[in-house]
Amino acid sequence: MKKFSTVLILLLCLMNIGFIPKAYGQAATLPYTQDFSTTNDLTILNGTQPNKWFHGAVTGNPGSSLYISNDNGATNGYNVSSASVVQAYRDITIPAGSTISTFSFDWKGVGENGWDYLRVWLVPATFTPTPGTQIAAGAGRTQVGQFNLQTTWQTFVSPTLNISAYAGNTMRLVFEWRNDGILGAQPAIAIDNINLFIPTCLVPMGQTTSAVTATSATLSWTAPTPAPANGYQIYYNTTGVPPTGATVGTPVTGTSTTLNPLTPNTTYYWWVRAVCSPTDSSMWMPGPNFTTTQIPATIPYLQNFNTTNDLGFTSGTQPNKWYFGNVVGNPGNSIYISNDNGVTNGYNVNSSSVVHAYRDITVPTGTTLAYLLFDWKGFGESTFDYLRVWMVPSSFVPVAGTQITAGGGRIQIGGNFNQQLTWQNYLNTAVNLSTFAGSTMRLVFEWRNDGIIGTQPPIAVDNINLFIPSCFVPTAMGVTTVTSTTATINWTAPTPAPASGYQVFFNTTGIPPTGATAGTPVTGTSTTLTPLTPNTTYYWWVRSMCSPTNPSIWVAGPSFTTTQIPATIPYYQPFTTGPNDFGFTSGTQTNKWFMGAATGNTGNSIYISNDAGATNSYTITSASTVHAYRDIAVPAGTTIAKLSFDWKAVGESSFDYLRVWLVPATYMPTAGTLITAGTGRIQLGTNYNQQATWLGYLNSTLNLSSFAGNTMRLVFEWRNDGSGGTQPPVAIDNVKLVICKTTTPVVTLTNVTHNSVTLTWPQDSGEASYTIRYRPIGSTTWQTVAVPAQPYPTPTNTYTLTGLQSATQYEVEVAAICNTTTGGYSHNQFLTRCDPTPPNVTISNITTTTALVTWTPLAASATYTMRYRVVGTTTWTTVNLPAPPANNYPLTGLSVYTTYEVQIANKCDGETTLNPWSTPKVFTTERTCEIPPPGLTITSLTPTSAVVVWDPFPGATYILRYRKVGIPSWTTIAVPTNTYTINGLLELTKYEMQVANVCSGTPGNFTPLYFFTTPTVIYCQMSGQSSATDYISKVTVKPNGKPNMENASVASNYTDYTGNPATFIELIQGSTGNQISIEKTVTNEAGVAVWIDFDRSGTFDPNERIVAAGPNTTTPITGTFSVPANAFVSAGSADYKYVVMRVAMQRGGIPVNCTSFPYGEVEDYTVRISKVPVPNSLNQDDIMIYPNPVSSVLHVKNISSKAGYKIYNSAGQLISDGFILNNQINVSKLISGVYVIYIEDVEGTVQKKFIKE
Repeated sequence: MKKFSTVLILLLCLMNIGFIPKAYGQAATLPYTQDFSTTNDLTILNGTQPNKWFHGAVTGNPGSSLYISNDNGATNGYNVSSASVVQAYRDITIPAGSTISTFSFDWKGVGENGWDYLRVWLVPATFTPTPGTQIAAGAGRTQVGQFNLQTTWQTFVSPTLNISAYAGNTMRLVFEWRNDGILGAQPAIAIDNINLFIPTCLVPMGQTTSAVTATSATLSWTAPTPAPANGYQIYYNTTGVPPTGATVGTPVTGTSTTLNPLTPNTTYYWWVRAVCSPTDSSMWMPGPNFTTTQIPATIPYLQNFNTTNDLGFTSGTQPNKWYFGNVVGNPGNSIYISNDNGVTNGYNVNSSSVVHAYRDITVPTGTTLAYLLFDWKGFGESTFDYLRVWMVPSSFVPVAGTQITAGGGRIQIGGNFNQQLTWQNYLNTAVNLSTFAGSTMRLVFEWRNDGIIGTQPPIAVDNINLFIPSCFVPTAMGVTTVTSTTATINWTAPTPAPASGYQVFFNTTGIPPTGATAGTPVTGTSTTLTPLTPNTTYYWWVRSMCSPTNPSIWVAGPSFTTTQIPATIPYYQPFTTGPNDFGFTSGTQTNKWFMGAATGNTGNSIYISNDAGATNSYTITSASTVHAYRDIAVPAGTTIAKLSFDWKAVGESSFDYLRVWLVPATYMPTAGTLITAGTGRIQLGTNYNQQATWLGYLNSTLNLSSFAGNTMRLVFEWRNDGSGGTQPPVAIDNVKLVICKTTTPVVTLTNVTHNSVTLTWPQDSGEASYTIRYRPIGSTTWQTVAVPAQPYPTPTNTYTLTGLQSATQYEVEVAAICNTTTGGYSHNQFLTRCDPTPPNVTISNITTTTALVTWTPLAASATYTMRYRVVGTTTWTTVNLPAPPANNYPLTGLSVYTTYEVQIANKCDGETTLNPWSTPKVFTTERTCEIPPPGLTITSLTPTSAVVVWDPFPGATYILRYRKVGIPSWTTIAVPTNTYTINGLLELTKYEMQVANVCSGTPGNFTPLYFFTTPTVIYCQMSGQSSATDYISKVTVKPNGKPNMENASVASNYTDYTGNPATFIELIQGSTGNQISIEKTVTNEAGVAVWIDFDRSGTFDPNERIVAAGPNTTTPITGTFSVPANAFVSAGSADYKYVVMRVAMQRGGIPVNCTSFPYGEVEDYTVRISKVPVPNSLNQDDIMIYPNPVSSVLHVKNISSKAGYKIYNSAGQLISDGFILNNQINVSKLISGVYVIYIEDVEGTVQKKFIKE
């Protein structure tokens, strides 16, 4: 039961997510139609295969379809590297007695010929396919077909599908995709519009086409049994779009008909159906399409495809077909192979194809010789994917998929055309048309590819020209005697020779002349082209001039490259600026040398490219051997030289590589041929490849003796074998050849200092290194320095000698070194300067008006100058100091207690400019007693005290005075030393102070005012580090005579309640019996301590602790306490000067003030202490003010209507005055604080103090 339940649940899940749309047993009935527009009713068996069936709108004909996908249906693509077998099927009930049915569906997919495809099967419903396993032939299993290699939608129709084996049962219609996991082309298969029904009117069969002419064709078919009572209908068009059931065709009574008139050289598509009754017709059945024959062209025949195409195509069902369009052309349009309906000039390399483009041409009677020209390009694959050109009788019709073979009047022109990425011109001046004279010849362009690899693009053809010449071309064109500025060209005269001689045309672009191009007349069969540019490739053409109006066509001679003007040594080519001076032998090789910016180290370089230099890449399937070379004159007597260059290339092990050669200038490498060892040929190193990044080559001992006095050719040879390989091919940069010389250098000395000198000399162009030796004159020991070469073409070398002695005569010599040979030494002498380093300056013996200046060390061969001034001024006083060895100087006439700065610099003997000044040395002359003592400052400041210090004066005592800012009177104190502590200050109050010296009982001048403000009280920080399980949960205070305060709280390491009015605590000064209770939440024993800072000193003193309970689990902790009689009293409700109560709870101990602990909590509270209320002793008839403290309106009682007032702040400043109206004074705009009010009335003046909240 459990197993059954599991299977049932799995089945329901699969149904829910769409893998099994209907439960088993729900077979469809006939007629069955599925267009997938909304839903899918096929069961999908994907299993764990990487490529699976999906239903969706990614592709369809139109709308949605069922298709293979490797990305969960996002695309109709498949993983060509992973093998898969998956099925989609539909169960269909077949009525008893059924024999035939009509079956159709739409499909498309490429895959791989013979390996990746769709198969369609009819199997019993008892047979369930298995993902990963192909269906094999067996009892009751019928394969309907195999489908692939089509990029566009196709319709498969089986009008008489035999279903008799399934009559009276359920048949399973299976669509099975299979791919082998090796290669393949996208997209995978897709199916749409499935139809299966039992026909009531049988279709005609055996459709054929015959008697096709340029304007007519005969269509035939075989009647079904029974024959249709109402005959047949045919339908045809040139689009290939099939008719629908509603399409009305042309009635035909018999089983054949002739279509007429038709358009020549046009492909027609046709369909026929049986008409059993006016309301019952069979489905339309396609006949074989046909192409009407061409109206033969006449000679001369020219087709440039600029506007139309008159060639016929035999494409059939081949995946790669001929198309006419503007995707490629030379220029404009052309005909070309395409696998995407002409959108691109590309082909499916995995699908074999043979297709033809042809043109019928009438050949005049008696014709023997003709010329054929056409332009072509295409790569393909060596001997497998190529173009062939044929002449065949017009009675021979090429068949798509079948190659033309020689025989039966079929003649191949040329060989296989491929392996060319750029347009080529084919010319055949010996086309023999004698076998076609007086008849029609069919000119055929045949493309073939084998379906196994290949390189894009396939073939394209343009500018076809077939004509019978009236003036024959010259032949056997050749080139002889090529120099750097001339070349002799020659040819063989045709028979008969042209009466008006020849014309020659040449250029460096390779663009051929046209018939209208005027060439240079030549009478004979040779001429010399001059002047030419050295190291330049030239292209040339010659034509016969039978008369001034009857020339032959231009015929191309072999291109040539003028020789180079040999470079001289030193030679350097970085390819960054100027033209390239290397010659290339590329010929018709696919991979060629180019100079450009595709790669470089840095900038440009020369490199192998298969796309005219656009990229540094090569076609690995096309063998190539090409050379880049430079002629270099080697001086007589040369033996050793140094060659270097940068290179990179990957290629392929011992198959695709670079070789470097030195050969005589008389040896010219040939494209396509490897250089071999021979007389005078020297290979440098081995094969260079397998290097993806730039690498430097260096040969410092290159032996050139065999080329001395002659011209040597340096050759870079690239070779690849046409099979395998890795990008990129070779690239070369920074070629350098130099010869080292040990010529004695001419040395220039500059920038002579006290300890250094710079030497400069011409760098040897052969990159010699150098040695320097130097010493003080008179010394016998040289010091030496090795100096590396500067790379050519750097013109100079330079070196700075350092660490020299100052004011010293030296001699220095330089020599070149080549390999291990040292040349002759140069010789120079120089004198170093004196040491300009500023001396260290010290000041001593300072008095009120004098000071002694000392400087050290003293530099040799130098004198000294001093300057000084008052700090902050701009004018210096300059003093020429006494000559060494004197090193001090007395300054006199200085001002008392004044700060000066002094600098000293030296000047080398024989020079007029001072060396740098020393760092300013600052000093201050001594002061007199009358001068105020400097350095007045406060070293320690509390809310009630300040420690004051100042600079002492010898033998003096002091007077210190201070006061609150705004108060007229001073507090004056006689002080014996230069420090004093002022006590009794008020918190947050601004003060000013001064101090003066007292000498012999006479006070000096006071210092400027020094202002300071006392700070407020600040308490130490204290907290628990964790309070999650042990914390204060409630604090209750019950003051004697004041309201209770209760505060419940949750866990917190520290909480500051001082700013929360709801937790303020009010106490009375001197009260007793005040109660406190602390409730705690604990998991362990915890101690409690409580302090109140009664004196508002900012510290919790030991005598201020009101609770101390040891660790326990008791809760609450209670206690009583008294308030000291001298406790700090807040002035009123608006006075912010309160005291603080701190409650602390610590796990495992009694908290210590200002000490944090691991577990527990700390809470701070505000405490406001007031005095004990006293009975009202005021005379109710006296002038009184209220409320006090006051927030906005101050009321005045017992005054007359003439009373006035004056209000002063705590600094004694008058803030407000006026008359008192309605016994009220508005004080709302006053800031918070204490004020004094004077009330003046007829009975006198009264002074009162009030607090503004």
